[in-house]
Amino acid sequence: MYAPRVTARLRLSAEEQDEAFAALCGDDLTAIMEASKRLSGDPSTTRRLLRVLEDQNRPEVRQGILYALAWHDSLASWDLAVRVVADPAEAPRVRGQAAEVLAYHFNKLWAGDARFEAGTAALLSALNDPSPEVRYCAVFALGSTGHLPLLPALERMLSDDSPVPGWIGTVASCAAEQMEWLRRAADRRASRSPPYNEHGD
Repeated sequence: MYAPRVTARLRLSAEEQDEAFAALCGDDLTAIMEASKRLSGDPSTTRRLLRVLEDQNRPEVRQGILYALAWHDSLASWDLAVRVVADPAEAPRVRGQAAEVLAYHFNKLWAGDARFEAGTAALLSALNDPSPEVRYCAVFALGSTGHLPLLPALERMLSDDSPVPGWIGTVASCAAEQMEWLRRAADRRASRSPPYNEHGD
């Protein structure tokens, strides 16, 4: 699990971007994490991150890329994140990070939108995953939807006392917190009218 992003939004120079991408695809785990944090602050790298993600199969690199993409204010990574969450061949930490991408972008979509429905379907399926980390991250993401019909799914997770190394609490404690977060998100959604997002990328 990565710590919260600490870099400010700042466009990197071409040289700085190249250095960050080289570190991101290298062998030093600490350098990978630091590079992903730097890239998380530069939304102009979204497309390049997506291209690199398609070419990289190492879990630590894929996780780092998805971490950076989660902080970019763009739906460009949405479809890919849905596929990663739903792919059991992906490492649990990668699928968990993809769920976070969805979590931070649900506020740009509304129930009924095909992307919203695809995202929630993948996350609901992930609630039954053998990996506690995947279940935990799916619970976290569902709580960000602001979609009240998903409350029963989160309520069912209150019986899952599995601890998740690297995360705070258990799947059940996350579910309890996210049920409240979902209700607050629903209230915020009720105060505005769709479509909230004016541009899909």
